[in-house]
Amino acid sequence: MFAAHRAKPSRHAPYWFEAVIHEALGGDSWRLDDGRPARQAVSCLVTPQAGDRVLLISAAGGEHFVLHVLSREDGGRATLAVPGADSVSIRQANVDISSQTIALRASNEIELTAVQGPLSLNARQIFTNASESLVQTARSYIGQVEQFLLNARQLLRLHGEQTMITARQDAKIDAERISLG
Repeated sequence: MFAAHRAKPSRHAPYWFEAVIHEALGGDSWRLDDGRPARQAVSCLVTPQAGDRVLLISAAGGEHFVLHVLSREDGGRATLAVPGADSVSIRQANVDISSQTIALRASNEIELTAVQGPLSLNARQIFTNASESLVQTARSYIGQVEQFLLNARQLLRLHGEQTMITARQDAKIDAERISLG
């Protein structure tokens, strides 16, 4: 029926070994402490750094792949990356990220979407800055604050089919010219 497929004989059989990363060669390539080059395997998500003790496999073709970062000196920074991938997706029913600080940066666009449920932002203080436009669209907008200060350098416009301004004690309109009607 089917003929058995036999691989061509290789220079040597694959084997596992341990080494220390000496330096980065660029991209996903590294030089080991014994001078051999190695590439980061796609499954090795922690990007190696100089000084890391790593587990490698020497493939049949003689290439060496970093499979795992075994140890690193305490402290510093760890980078998660998939060699050769243009993007990374996490698909899981629930994802929880806990940290003292989190920074999200993108050179183009960041999108947060809660398709069926609410999007909640909770903080002691929230600061928003937009260098050009800040656009908010909602069917209903409800805000509750103790003090609300709004400064417009040129034009402030409030428009609605019906507009009410109420004050429990004092309402003041101060301008050079006031037009009603």
